[in-house]
Amino acid sequence: MRVATIRLLGAVLGAFLASAGSVHAGTIFLFSDPSGLSAEAEFTASGTTLTIRLKNTSTGAPGLFSNSDQILTGISWDFGQVGFNGDPTITGGSVAIGSSSASLNFDNIGAPPQLGPGADVSGEYGYGNMDGTGALTNFVSANTAAATPFGGANLDGPASIDGPQGGLVASPEVIGLGGLGAIQDEIDITLTLSEAVLQQDILGELGQVRVEFGSDAAFITVPEPGSLVCLCLGASILLGRRRRSS
Repeated sequence: MRVATIRLLGAVLGAFLASAGSVHAGTIFLFSDPSGLSAEAEFTASGTTLTIRLKNTSTGAPGLFSNSDQILTGISWDFGQVGFNGDPTITGGSVAIGSSSASLNFDNIGAPPQLGPGADVSGEYGYGNMDGTGALTNFVSANTAAATPFGGANLDGPASIDGPQGGLVASPEVIGLGGLGAIQDEIDITLTLSEAVLQQDILGELGQVRVEFGSDAAFITVPEPGSLVCLCLGASILLGRRRRSS
């Protein structure tokens, strides 16, 4: 059933190129909403390779959110103008657990312990180059809609890329997971692109960047749709159509 979309204006956010001497080397996008939902994404380009460090930094969630809604399931963006305009496409890649993160409740990995930093979790994710179900043109997601699987072992049942399972939960988690599988709280995504992208062009080439929570439970976008300014970004969260609940 289709539900009317509700838009809540978020806090003003920043996106910036980190200096060579800082801890981070890429272009960082910060996503935030007054409800407490938040995330961080760092894009680093090297020829036809694009890496994305994605982290769930949430400290709260909108009312009536369920255990699955709090899970950060994907990130999407547009190279250049919104929509596919012959811009670079994703042709493949991989996803690994971040350097200080670990899986929670993954049920297909055999005996404990759970998976730790650097573990390949590509089997729980897919990629795409066409917008749909709220995602922008280029995306990586733990949800199945319009996604091409990266390939790899099914780590958390019942099936691969059946998100929100396999997505990112904050540390500490905002709502009890209730047994759902998730990663706490960061992944490193490595993508192969159809053509090279320069790091100095990231802010100009990425027209918008959007993160997704749950299965279409919420989206936060920077810059806010309609904004023409890159370094003073607005954010919006869209609470919309739900494909599943847990």
